[in-house]
Amino acid sequence: MRVSRIVFVLCAVTLLVLGGCRSQSPPGEEEGGVVPDQEIDAFSLTQTREGTPIWRLDADRALVFEDAGRIEMTGVRAVFFEKDGSVRSTLRAREGVLHERTNSMEATGDVVVTAEDETVLETEYATWSERTGTIETDRFVRVTRGDDVMTGTGLTADPDLRNIKVHSDFEAYIRTPEGELVEEE
Repeated sequence: MRVSRIVFVLCAVTLLVLGGCRSQSPPGEEEGGVVPDQEIDAFSLTQTREGTPIWRLDADRALVFEDAGRIEMTGVRAVFFEKDGSVRSTLRAREGVLHERTNSMEATGDVVVTAEDETVLETEYATWSERTGTIETDRFVRVTRGDDVMTGTGLTADPDLRNIKVHSDFEAYIRTPEGELVEEE
């Protein structure tokens, strides 16, 4: 009986030791074991055409995955510029992914685009395509322009939110002089 107790205690100690030797992922490592090539705080990137800024992307933090051509960001802010250098609009989101090969971006979490005329687009997910120059989403959207509010599912728009196409479930509301939103007929 004494031998079986010793064997039991040795097995228990071995399991405890092996359980404590579990490898931990290094900071910044993604699921699947991919470690970023660079981690950048206060990330900033400006895209230009013939020396004129088209858009600037800022993030609180960025993880660069060079082989995948992807930059994952948190605390995202993108500023879109007119040809004369003035600001067209600003996009903010909790997170984003920049695809370096196409200069397209995905924005996720509390996405808000504010145009210079104070038109505001709100959604949970949107993409920016440099190739087409459009912001797109397939999610619920709310667009506020002055006293008018539009909602729907899916949207294609230019960055200054002048040309907006809501894909489905479109509804429009106007604000009464008392401040109440009523559906437009």
